[in-house]
Amino acid sequence: MSNDTPENPGSTVAAVEIITEGQGIIGNCRGLNERLRLVDLLNNPEVIHLQLADVKVRQLLSSREVIAADGPMFIDKASVVLGRSRASPEEEARRNEAHRFDHVQKEKQLMLVFAPPFRIQGNIHIIKDADLTVVLPKLFEGFLAITEAKTIHEAECGLAWDDEFIVVNGRHIEMVCVVPPGYGQVDLAGTGPAAKVEERDTRQVFE
Repeated sequence: MSNDTPENPGSTVAAVEIITEGQGIIGNCRGLNERLRLVDLLNNPEVIHLQLADVKVRQLLSSREVIAADGPMFIDKASVVLGRSRASPEEEARRNEAHRFDHVQKEKQLMLVFAPPFRIQGNIHIIKDADLTVVLPKLFEGFLAITEAKTIHEAECGLAWDDEFIVVNGRHIEMVCVVPPGYGQVDLAGTGPAAKVEERDTRQVFE
């Protein structure tokens, strides 16, 4: 199935990083442009697979081997746990500008999201004064955007990183809860404040 969409008939490409339960994949994703974000593409019901080119693949654990592929690679959308853009700050600024009205009348809510093998702390944007008993169950239904996110691999605390914007597959979420205002940093690693994660020997999937 083509990744072309009505919003993006030209089907341009943009650099992304896709993370499944066991693999980290970077490449140029077909179907994105300066307006259509990764979260929008993933939430398009007509898109079943992501098509990437100039791909590098690395196992998340116990391997530093990188497999490179020049030709197209297809990724089952359902297997995606996390996704993030690898666009330049300038590209991201233009894309965010196109969606600057998305957060009108919305407020940030600090959340803790369990999407094995990952745990993510960050903000979701919800309609002001929305009923959380209605909002939170909907997070399991599609791909959601989390801002100012801290992500850690449950089995390898050294695999951790921060993102201004990350996409999470709601169908991989097992649990989600609100972090109350003033609660402070959640201990993502189980050995100290989340801020301490950055001080340990941490790494990203691709460095």
